[in-house]
Amino acid sequence: ILSLLILLTVMTFYVSCRKDDPDKSTEEETQLNKLKGEWTLVTANDGQDRTSDFFTSSTDTPASAPLKLSVTGNYVEGGTYNYEFTGRRPDPSPWPGDGIWKFGTNKGEEIIRDPGGDSEILMNYQVTDSDLIITFDIPDGSAGWEGGVSRVKSVTGHWTFTFNK
Repeated sequence: ILSLLILLTVMTFYVSCRKDDPDKSTEEETQLNKLKGEWTLVTANDGQDRTSDFFTSSTDTPASAPLKLSVTGNYVEGGTYNYEFTGRRPDPSPWPGDGIWKFGTNKGEEIIRDPGGDSEILMNYQVTDSDLIITFDIPDGSAGWEGGVSRVKSVTGHWTFTFNK
């Protein structure tokens, strides 16, 4: 009986000290789950309000046909995920129409758009279940990406995009 009691005590102690929680998600997986889905543009700013540049025509109001960002992918530790835009982007645009991204060093605040490519950009983000704010800098000399609607203003500078789910 004493041996059985000791064995039971040791097993209880071992199980209660177990450090691995199979139900616990990593920070990267938690953040990915918040980022995944379709996001609707609320505001775009590069020091000036550029929101109207991302709607179907210059006479549209923000309630008409805004840009949409879709974030997709299945979690893999250190993985890359997809993004795609639908709707109007100015030409040149601070965003390619689609591409890949991965988390930066600080998974709760940084993503890297188009990692390893010529258009790689470190972006900061804040995300909740319903709101996403992305900020990034386009370096001087960048030509931007084709968007389909011509505009004179360059894409270089500090950009802030606000989206809702």
